[in-house]
Amino acid sequence: MLKSLFPMIDWDTVKYVGFDMDGTLYDELDFIRQVYMPIASRMAKFIGLPADDIYQKLLERWLEKGSSYNRIFEEILSQGEVCKDEKEGIIQECLHIFRNYLPELALTHRVTFLLQYFHQIYELFLITDGRVQLQQSKFHALGLSKWFDEQNVGFTGLYGSAYGKPSPLIVTKIKVLREVCNPQHVVFFGDREVDEKFAKGLGYQFVLTKCLQKEGLSG
Repeated sequence: MLKSLFPMIDWDTVKYVGFDMDGTLYDELDFIRQVYMPIASRMAKFIGLPADDIYQKLLERWLEKGSSYNRIFEEILSQGEVCKDEKEGIIQECLHIFRNYLPELALTHRVTFLLQYFHQIYELFLITDGRVQLQQSKFHALGLSKWFDEQNVGFTGLYGSAYGKPSPLIVTKIKVLREVCNPQHVVFFGDREVDEKFAKGLGYQFVLTKCLQKEGLSG
């Protein structure tokens, strides 16, 4: 099955399978749609626009720029008459909401099936960037502990920015990766260029994917 779904991977050599989380195991828009609701309501109190309009603008900008872009809140607030000092305070409030939000998330049936399939055959690990409290909340909301042992989960935010992808440092915190003798025994699934740089920098095989769809393969 895997040779058909992901034909550019040499599955005969694979012993370890790893995953990014956001955008790879679930559609990150599912989280963004939830967390931007209270943020839009908060912004509406300051910039004279309906919360629904602000919410739409936030979603549109996120779809254009993605989560790595850090000026979305600032840009939306600039559409109102908010002084610089007040704007910074509102941004910090919005970031607090974002970072401490407790999402309700679910894996698709496809991802659930594939994770179970991988789990029966390979050693699994997960590496995800971002604020550790938020990433842990997502991890638990998705029920990922069914397939990933704590010792094989790398929340890079737990160790500092130097451990974020594409840096290879997080590998030292993943038990199964410390056992790897040949990097070609490892395949990593991710949805962004930084995931690809991380994997290929270590000599791992790599699949560029969104929600484990077969489109967008990279050898």
